[in-house]
Amino acid sequence: MTVAVALTAAGLGAATTAPASASPAASPVASPETEVTCGTVVTSDLVLTADLVCSGTALVVGADGVRVDLAGHTLRGLDGVGSGIEVGDRDKTTVENGTISGFASGISATGGDAKYSWTRLTVSRTRFTGNAKVRLTSATATIAGTPQDCVLDGLSAVRSTVTVDGCTVHNGVLFDRSRGTIRSSALSGGALRLDGATDGFFGDNVFDGFGVLVQGKSTRNLFAGNTLRNTATAVSVTTSQIPGVTNTFKDNVVRDTNIGFLARDTTGYALWGNRFSTNRSAGVLIDNTGDRPTSEWIADNVFTGNGSRPNGTRDRDGNPVRGGIHVRTVPGARINLARNTGAANTGPLIWAPQGQVVDGGGNQGPCLPVPSDLACG
Repeated sequence: MTVAVALTAAGLGAATTAPASASPAASPVASPETEVTCGTVVTSDLVLTADLVCSGTALVVGADGVRVDLAGHTLRGLDGVGSGIEVGDRDKTTVENGTISGFASGISATGGDAKYSWTRLTVSRTRFTGNAKVRLTSATATIAGTPQDCVLDGLSAVRSTVTVDGCTVHNGVLFDRSRGTIRSSALSGGALRLDGATDGFFGDNVFDGFGVLVQGKSTRNLFAGNTLRNTATAVSVTTSQIPGVTNTFKDNVVRDTNIGFLARDTTGYALWGNRFSTNRSAGVLIDNTGDRPTSEWIADNVFTGNGSRPNGTRDRDGNPVRGGIHVRTVPGARINLARNTGAANTGPLIWAPQGQVVDGGGNQGPCLPVPSDLACG
């Protein structure tokens, strides 16, 4: 059953004073006879007929399988607290077709702790603005639409599986011990952080002023076909990942940053077939201090026009970082380099002191310092 409801003015209703002996009023429950006001518990499918403006939480999902159709209307928070829609641990909730703005959480969903008690949530054609972040814990969620009608103003996912498809994303995105997918989306003005995230896919996106940080033993994440630009460091891999379990960066375009890809004191990454261009200091910087039990691969990448405006970045030995690939590591953590080429870089295409890389062949020069382990063409 779908309930089309009329809303009270401003969604606040009239204020009343209860007798001292009266019990606190319960939150209203939506039904065909009940007007929906702020804090209403929704137990059946709901179609809004007007905007709802609230101090605190607007709607609370009170049953499984509920569909909330905003019907082009807005849930608006007055004071940045509460949730636009509080899903809690209710399952199979759908939210669609409207705007949620000005709450501490646009949508909040928290499943149980048991392995198979996750909350399932679908969000489509919904715009989150005014810092109304989507907050998910132990949830499985799909958030989709077009860049015009699907807008996220921050996303936090803990122990969750989340897909974002075809959306505009602002502010930060966190996947904490989660499996994340972001595809065909435009991300700006924030950062993506993977912290213990596994088996994620990030493809065909534009990261514009939206850096990527991989940390906390994140594993088997694939970044493919993205454009990353206009940030200090496009991708930063820090802290030790799981040896031999790789995060892969493949066929991306990385441009107009200071450092395109930075790996510091870490393992578990591979760079294949990417294009690094017009990065001010360098396309790739590897800066390790300790032994690592595996060697990483950097292969088939193209470097063009990097190093023209270095900002003084130096590796831990004090060497200036400028050009295509800059490696500073230790003999126990050699980096495999193969078939990396480029042109018009200011500085060497590859900087890699002896004993720090393995020559996979096909690398183009110039390669410094000399003598070198690389036979650069």
